[in-house]
Amino acid sequence: MSLQVFLQVQLLGSEDFLGSTESADDGFAELLGRCAWLSLISEVLPRALLAEMKLSRMLLGSSGGEQFLVVLTDESIADANAFLERASEGIAALSGGLLRLVWASTENLGAWPIAAKRLEEGIERQKATPLRGRSAISDAFTPFAESGSPGSHGYFIEFGKQIVSSSAVSWSPDNPAVLSCESGTHSWPLRDQTAPAEDDGIVFPRRFAMNEEQEVAGLAEIAAAAEGAQRWAILRGDVDLFDLRLKRTNTIEERLQLSVLFKEFFSGELSLLCTLPEFWRKVSILYRGGDDFAVIGAWDALVALARELQRVFERFVAQNLESFAGLEGKSVSMALAVAPTVDASPAAIFEQAGTQLQTAKATEPGSFHLFGRTLEWKRLADAEELKNGLVRLVKDFGYDAGYIHDLASVYREAYSAQATRRNKAIRVDKPWLTYMRLSRIIPASKQRDLNALRNGLITHLIGTKTANAKLRPSGRVGLEWARLATENQ
Repeated sequence: MSLQVFLQVQLLGSEDFLGSTESADDGFAELLGRCAWLSLISEVLPRALLAEMKLSRMLLGSSGGEQFLVVLTDESIADANAFLERASEGIAALSGGLLRLVWASTENLGAWPIAAKRLEEGIERQKATPLRGRSAISDAFTPFAESGSPGSHGYFIEFGKQIVSSSAVSWSPDNPAVLSCESGTHSWPLRDQTAPAEDDGIVFPRRFAMNEEQEVAGLAEIAAAAEGAQRWAILRGDVDLFDLRLKRTNTIEERLQLSVLFKEFFSGELSLLCTLPEFWRKVSILYRGGDDFAVIGAWDALVALARELQRVFERFVAQNLESFAGLEGKSVSMALAVAPTVDASPAAIFEQAGTQLQTAKATEPGSFHLFGRTLEWKRLADAEELKNGLVRLVKDFGYDAGYIHDLASVYREAYSAQATRRNKAIRVDKPWLTYMRLSRIIPASKQRDLNALRNGLITHLIGTKTANAKLRPSGRVGLEWARLATENQ
């Protein structure tokens, strides 16, 4: 009698892979192609594995987000290992050694937490032994293929252009790491979340900002859609401690349910938000994983998108995770990286957003890193109120936009004058001087509305008690927000 075996596979090195684009002219198309390939490879490989071994599609447990889990028999593990070895070699060659496939298998014996622990230990052993399985140690130092091969940067550029309108993705065993939008040994339809479900279709909804020619808008066109500074940006988000939430599941059914639930949230809700009037011509989706995402668009539209997605995520958690103890998987952190120039490298900005996202998650789970500061989500409204007041000061009362730079200098002086602890408000040594300085930058007026607006701005920056003034982190975010919003005034 055959034993049931769990096979878990993970793909490592995605950050380095997505940050390694080299094309100067088609950097956006290459990043789009790499993100699409990374999203699809963990969907295609398990289906290809089952198809090559002539096994039922029902044996696929979960897929996507750079990992997958399938159920096999003990007799089929040897063939599965051979398949994964070939795929691993192809992925390493295609990515120039930046990506690595690791996997582990265990019999379905005992409770699921015990089986899951065995899988985790097997994965960790493979991570710790990167040279395991090589016929010779010298193979580790063999150079990977140059850019002229199918694994070149040109492949990802072309794949990024084709995947925009492709209705299917194909795979062939002779090139196990190469995905194609044309014919192959095995093909699977790409369907939108709202389309009728197909037995073997891959959910891959695509949302792109389109230009007047109904083509995917370039970076310059996306930046031109922003109000104020003509900049584009990349927004990245990740569910906090989601891996720990999965580890605490009691049954395989609960594990699969959570994986599918979060995957469908980002596939469905993020795609739906990008169709709203304020986003559909300004935002393109780069990547959707099992618990994370990345989008590119006009900087101001991404700030609004981040707040709306966080609001929807809170409702999603309240409806689906209310019965789960603990805070794991119940908050989402995000980071926004704004390109300094229109022709900045998309890969560099993507990597910057990833670094800022890790900073936000390390500072306080469930926070938003933007304009150089990390804020709790509830403080974003304070920053926006300050931004609106400053914009009104410039547009309605004729103040020079340079006043915003003068206000920001107060923060620069405070930060450079003393060492500060992370995530602590800056206490000003001489608060009355700070208040006087702010009063000089925004002079008093006999106009009632202007005077009330002025006092409100100072309150947003240092609070109501001038004898115990503190510079608020949300104030600096509001200043940078207003500076970008009034850059062309």
